[in-house]
Amino acid sequence: MKQRDFIDLISGARRGPWAAFLRLVLRLSSFWFWLAAGTRLLFYRVGLLRGTRVKVPVICVGNITTGGTGKTPAVAWVVKALQERGHKPWILSRGYKSDASGNDEMKVLEELCPGVKHIQNPDRVAGARKAIHEGAKLLVLDDGFSHLRLRRDLDILLLDSLNPFGYGRMLPRGLMREPLRSVRRAGIAVFTRADVATPERLRDLEDTIRCKGFTGQVAHAGHKPVKLVRVSDGEEVPLETLKDAVVAPFCGIGNPLGFERTLETLGAKISPMGTLRMDDHQAMGERTLKKQIEPFIRTSHEVGATCAVCTQKDAVKFRDDADALEVVLPIYELRVEFRIIKNEEALIDALAAVVDEKTKTD
Repeated sequence: MKQRDFIDLISGARRGPWAAFLRLVLRLSSFWFWLAAGTRLLFYRVGLLRGTRVKVPVICVGNITTGGTGKTPAVAWVVKALQERGHKPWILSRGYKSDASGNDEMKVLEELCPGVKHIQNPDRVAGARKAIHEGAKLLVLDDGFSHLRLRRDLDILLLDSLNPFGYGRMLPRGLMREPLRSVRRAGIAVFTRADVATPERLRDLEDTIRCKGFTGQVAHAGHKPVKLVRVSDGEEVPLETLKDAVVAPFCGIGNPLGFERTLETLGAKISPMGTLRMDDHQAMGERTLKKQIEPFIRTSHEVGATCAVCTQKDAVKFRDDADALEVVLPIYELRVEFRIIKNEEALIDALAAVVDEKTKTD
């Protein structure tokens, strides 16, 4: 089952008796996932399993659900904040669906954080040791909240304001990796896409995690559009280009709804064809470009679209082929910047406290 079909199923968008039966099967399967996740957490809590602490500070940016919270730009924000304090952080990540050149997230981070070294290894402990051996003094762990083998000095937990709790259920019935009570492990919680959520919703979300035992600070963040770039040649065009334009969006990200909302805030109108939603991390080789994206763009053009738009995470995967793809419409990538819009001081202080304290200790 494709990822977009799976999301339609667990969200309830897919209706009918067969869909209801599949959701029941997934709900029964979720019990075993919950049991396994809960047992693992218990073993770590009582010491039957132990995390490994390394010799340098480790700051984790992660989430409690699978994908879709805007981790990559958040990691870039943390890296830059640490650089502004005079540190030289390294990035450590799993490298999901990576090849010899890394995965899409690594390529985006290379553009957002030029010159910052990045180690990808499914075994984060081994990756951390490799980075330290090569000279790392500070590690930013990307998407490691549930990876308890590597101990952290600070967990920054991201929660997407549009879908913070993965439809409220554990995998595979929902998107939760572990029970919601695990939020209590976080040092600070950041509600992302808070700029498109109501104050009432944000208060309700904070109340929810407080009821589950979270005691740390809460910050709000948004993804502010900063650039519109033509994929084929890198030419920057004004963001106002999207105002009142009929666009054909396509993306392979965890939360396509957030991308659509961002386009709408810029005044864009989604074409009658809607958004081409591909799987998160989907490769964009010749088959995908020819069989999915090009036909989508052609059909969108026929119903009035004047341009196609994707995310930076998508664009890094097909820049070399963009010329051939621009058969009827220009293709733009929308670049966004992670910005803290509430309680930035708390996040800065938390980073500083961890790094400064560990430095003094060492």
